Amino acid sequence: QRDCQLKGGQMVEVFTDKQPKSRGRSTTTSPIEVTFLKCGGVAVGTGMHHVTMDGAGAIQFIRTWTTLARGLDAASVHPSPPVHDRTVLRARSPPHATFEHPVYSPSNLNGLPRPFVTRVYAVSPKLLAGIKSSCAPGVSTYCALTAHLWRAMCVARGLAPDAESRLRVPANIRQRLRPQLPANYFGNAIVRDLVTVRVGDVLSQPLGFVAERIKRAVARVDDAFVRSVIDYLEVESEKGSQAARGQFMPETDLWVVSWLGMPIHDADFGWGCPKFVAPAQMFGSGTAYVTQAPDKDDGVSVLFALEPEYLQCFEKAFYGE
Repeated sequence: QRDCQLKGGQMVEVFTDKQPKSRGRSTTTSPIEVTFLKCGGVAVGTGMHHVTMDGAGAIQFIRTWTTLARGLDAASVHPSPPVHDRTVLRARSPPHATFEHPVYSPSNLNGLPRPFVTRVYAVSPKLLAGIKSSCAPGVSTYCALTAHLWRAMCVARGLAPDAESRLRVPANIRQRLRPQLPANYFGNAIVRDLVTVRVGDVLSQPLGFVAERIKRAVARVDDAFVRSVIDYLEVESEKGSQAARGQFMPETDLWVVSWLGMPIHDADFGWGCPKFVAPAQMFGSGTAYVTQAPDKDDGVSVLFALEPEYLQCFEKAFYGE
């Protein structure tokens, strides 16, 4: 292990292997970085591989870690040990996909890498209520806010009305499978679906129209759909396909991840709850995270990665200026 106690904005690094070979990408190291800020604050970051865990698993790990750091019993947060049984998500024999899954096709992940910046946009309860009031009663925060974000992105990028725009919708499948996954399942239990809408419709149709399209995509991720995804990826893997490894979305597309309902602000190492929690690295331009504000009365936040030349126009569209 290597433990560096540095101050003044420098990092503390801890490696799990005894002789780390490099500080770059490695399959044998799991770095934890602690940055002491000159203002007295502390930033804690950790790298996690998405193959081993999704957001829910990461939060499960972090809550256990911080509970132990406070000298408490981890069972007070998670009474049962984590479940690592991967057979519950194995393909059928023989695998047979019963749905089409274009979201995993490399042809829909053919964008070029583009410079981007990530901004955090606060969505007050008043603004959120106004957005949701433009949709059908009972619409979820995710569907309404994603529809609003999608429209602002199309405006900012000046997309042609006849172009197709695609939204990647990730869904947590823990409670969608039959039987459901154990509550303490530790792994990656996320599948994706795709919503395709003409830019002209995103811009001209009522916001509720777009939100309803998103809602239908989320709702159709049931046990049959999930089993089809698993079988599809199994078949593509056997063919040597790179179906699930695309990197960059084209400029017409959007990817919105929801962290709503996840206890991301429970990461108390003994210093109190964190003031800010966010992914340290975005997947590229056009990706967004929707998170709860530290104080639920403050509404929600949207972390959005976008090309810098579009920022000003996007912010005006997003806030209705």
